[in-house]
Amino acid sequence: MAIKLNSILAVGFNTRPLAHSLNKAGYEVYAVDFFGDLDLFPHVKDSLIITKELESNYEFLKDQYGKFLVHFTIEMLRKHKNINYLLIGSGLDNNYEGREFILKKIKEKGLKVKNVNNNLEIIKKARDIEKIYEYLKSKKIIVPLSVSYEKFKGKNKIGIEFPFILKKKRSAGGLNVFKIESVENLTFQLKILKVKGFNPSDWLIQEFVEGIHVSCTIISNGAECEIISINRQIIGEKFLNPPGDFVYCGNIVPANLLKEDNKLISEISLILTKKLGLKGINGFDFVLKNHYPYLMEINPRIPGSIRASEKVLDLNLLDLHVQSFDPKRWDIVKNKIRSAQATGFATKFIFFAPPKEIDKELLNKINNIEFVHDKTEPIKKILKEEPLCTILFKGKNFSESYFGALKIIDKIKNIIH
Repeated sequence: MAIKLNSILAVGFNTRPLAHSLNKAGYEVYAVDFFGDLDLFPHVKDSLIITKELESNYEFLKDQYGKFLVHFTIEMLRKHKNINYLLIGSGLDNNYEGREFILKKIKEKGLKVKNVNNNLEIIKKARDIEKIYEYLKSKKIIVPLSVSYEKFKGKNKIGIEFPFILKKKRSAGGLNVFKIESVENLTFQLKILKVKGFNPSDWLIQEFVEGIHVSCTIISNGAECEIISINRQIIGEKFLNPPGDFVYCGNIVPANLLKEDNKLISEISLILTKKLGLKGINGFDFVLKNHYPYLMEINPRIPGSIRASEKVLDLNLLDLHVQSFDPKRWDIVKNKIRSAQATGFATKFIFFAPPKEIDKELLNKINNIEFVHDKTEPIKKILKEEPLCTILFKGKNFSESYFGALKIIDKIKNIIH
């Protein structure tokens, strides 16, 4: 069967949400994915699943999957030479060499696939948080006190006191972010990191900003941009068993903030979107302290909150993302975003496996629960801190949405225990 005119290859750590929306919009979807969740396959024409191709598991591959995403992306493009679009989700945020290699291979092979992602130079600028902070300060926008680890080690503390944050300059999903309470705590954490190949130039010391974790989702054509949604982020919540205190565990959309808070978050996000020339859908992470948003990170790609935003706005945002790369379609995209109205609230939880191993026999029961997505295939035991599933629950108001999602978590825990 010939590939459709609107065929697309989605690449990422978890492509199920992308594939779901793209398939619903009429695209013929191909995927390169890490997990291969059961509910991915109804939405794709063909796929390459890293854990299956390598006959390995999450624990062994979680720190090195980026290079395999690159390898299998090229393999999929070689297999299906007439795919129209390439969309890269999470998983290659900081793998500049890998992205460059994919684009080089596309050019060498003369493939007609259109890259519906930010270009590499823009991604690099968006991920250079030190320069982003310098720019914001020049605009009189307050940012967290930050200094490179190398300067901090040289006693240039610029007023940062305990507790502070030790984080990678280009972190992802809240991994490689640590709250440091004391000198002893710092020494201990550094010993652990040095075993894994700690490079001081990759790390940042930052003041600990305590507040509400929020994000802003924007769509742009490189010049004009529109706010899609402002979202509350769920970070490191113990009842979801995350593998770290700052690990991303979901969202509530919309964030249910004061109008003044939304306005300031939007303004900063719009300034940066235009400055960087971002295209398509992108995300900005903040911590809201005393009604002031402190920028933490820019994700120059489709953010994890996208399905919750789609649910609330009743829009196919993945389709609009692809259309935003066509100058002739921008006015249609812009008008759809402007006319969209939020109907209720949507809560997304990512549930990680608890310390106890989950027997594969229990997975079918979990997978059959309503509102459960990213369903783990029941072929092996699930180990501690491995992502088990996602919950997405829509309600009429903030509390109905949140507590409705909590009830699903309770059902899962009852099955496990």
